[in-house]
Amino acid sequence: MILTKKAIESINQKLSLPFTGVEQDWEVELANSDRVDEFVACYKSTKLSSEEKKALMSLIFASYNDFLNEREIDKSELWFEIALLIQSDRDLFKELLSYWRLDGETSPENYFKITPLVRAIRR
Repeated sequence: MILTKKAIESINQKLSLPFTGVEQDWEVELANSDRVDEFVACYKSTKLSSEEKKALMSLIFASYNDFLNEREIDKSELWFEIALLIQSDRDLFKELLSYWRLDGETSPENYFKITPLVRAIRR
């Protein structure tokens, strides 16, 4: 999914992220498992454009994937909040969901930690 420079810059500013401008995979490089709650709260409480929503949700997914990997858990209560946000604007996140679902991949050892959760979100 291609994120716009304007949306990335806006989210960087809103969240005071350590953005340098040379990130190739912005959402992955700036993911922060310790700030997932904060990212979700920002999404819920801030008026965002569609492009900003895509950028912030991309950051949330990458951060939540790291969160799961670091804690060796399957999901937390926070996932239910994230899933509700996705379901409320599902069409906006088609590309993001497809990326993390790993459509066509059948071998669980190749999944992201978040893949089974994303696959469980109703299409």
